[in-house]
Amino acid sequence: MEYIALDVETPNSKNDGICSIGTVLMTDDGITDEWYTLVDPEDIFEDFNISIHHIRPRDVAGAPKFEDVWRRISGYIADRVVIAHNAEFDLTVLAKALENRKLTRPDMRYICTVNLGKKVHYCGSNVKGDLVLSNFARTLGIDPGKHHNALCDTRACAGIFLRLREMYEFSPADYVKDFRYPKPKREFLPYGRRGRKNGTQ
Repeated sequence: MEYIALDVETPNSKNDGICSIGTVLMTDDGITDEWYTLVDPEDIFEDFNISIHHIRPRDVAGAPKFEDVWRRISGYIADRVVIAHNAEFDLTVLAKALENRKLTRPDMRYICTVNLGKKVHYCGSNVKGDLVLSNFARTLGIDPGKHHNALCDTRACAGIFLRLREMYEFSPADYVKDFRYPKPKREFLPYGRRGRKNGTQ
């Protein structure tokens, strides 16, 4: 199986634009290539986001626009399984950015290393901060690099996936999910009908 690990950083709380992205191409045997770029989001930067990734408007002056970045990575995303930490966040940012620019979104399949770590390493226990990317990477003996640098985070995520494969020898196909956007709304039944089926409870 072939994968593309990725991480994105966003300029503001709308989370529908990207100011940097890191990607790592990999197979079950290891990493084959990597790429990083700043991205001009053509949007405002908020102080909170800057405080996290330290990317400022002046840093992205002259950087590629999202459309240029998407032309480079879209084929990989369509043909490979995406690996990401909190994968639904990164994929939702991509989906919103594509939607804003009226670009076609391919079908995307993914493995989330948060969910993977919770299931295969922590066996479903409530681990809270242990699954923060930098913490989990260190737990597995992986150098997380500079947290919230998109390439460092992508390398850490790829390393987590490969280390878990080495430790537990699971089948990645068992953890692949189809990305759905927008997320289907949950149906809430009236309180008195919960748990009832065919008139029984």
